[in-house]
Amino acid sequence: MSEAASGTLWAVMNPAARGYAVMRRVLESACRDAGLPAPIVATTTVDADGYPQARDAVAAGARVVVVAGGDGTVREVARAVAGTGVELGILPIGTANLFAYNLRLRTRKPLLAVDRALFAPARTVDIGWASWREVTPEGAVGAPTAERPFLVMAGLGHDAATVGTTSPRLKRHLGWLSYLASGARHLFARPLAMRVSLDNAPGRRVQTWTLLVANAGTIPGGIEVFPDAVPDDGLLDVMELPLRTRAQWGPVAFAGLTGHRLDTTALRYTKVRTLWAVPDDPAPLHLDGDDVGPVADLRIRVQHAALRVRAPAGS
Repeated sequence: MSEAASGTLWAVMNPAARGYAVMRRVLESACRDAGLPAPIVATTTVDADGYPQARDAVAAGARVVVVAGGDGTVREVARAVAGTGVELGILPIGTANLFAYNLRLRTRKPLLAVDRALFAPARTVDIGWASWREVTPEGAVGAPTAERPFLVMAGLGHDAATVGTTSPRLKRHLGWLSYLASGARHLFARPLAMRVSLDNAPGRRVQTWTLLVANAGTIPGGIEVFPDAVPDDGLLDVMELPLRTRAQWGPVAFAGLTGHRLDTTALRYTKVRTLWAVPDDPAPLHLDGDDVGPVADLRIRVQHAALRVRAPAGS
């Protein structure tokens, strides 16, 4: 008997995400058809974005929590279940669903998504944790924040600026393509200066368009931003883009447009367990495509095998 059948199923669902009504109806119908108890459904709000609902489910003894939403909702639910052994079922609705994409969970078929969330075997995956010091509009630097998770990528630099200037309306209409449409204006921005320490090594000076840290490496369209990233190896992949001329963007653009590997000589890859970056000037940060804002520094670590995610074999 599956764990879904052995107790009450909890579901955290984002009612603002596109496809919510259909996915909820299919989930409730599938539980009924399989002879399972009706799921306890907790919907997210502006002030409760998935973390408190999932935390309550874990406290109540849930053995599996199903989450329906985009990367932001999945990330907040993952924050609550990380390290608990509670299994996570993902119903990908919303904008980009990058984490679901990397685990081969994205599908246009709600019934297939529900079947995987209820009955697929669980696999362990890593999670990235980030902490930073926020910078106010007046330039004041705050204390280090509590750690927040990311499941796919964290970016410090111009790619985060792209995320920050992408309008919600464009996201709703174009999905992940909205970031490309918005990003063109930042392509030839001057590289950022920062000091970076990897795995507690002495810091070194870096000039880079962005600093990307990834738990998983592929974005929709089959573009392998991190060709060798594996979400369960206990390591995070770091990429620097020390691009100084327009000509250096040529191979990167070609790889992006054709879906080829982004392994040009213009890029620098490293695998790490921890990272600390201090930009010379406050730089924008994003977690899984969600804008954080300007930060004075960034600390990142990996938690190995922190999540048990229900996913098809071979994902």
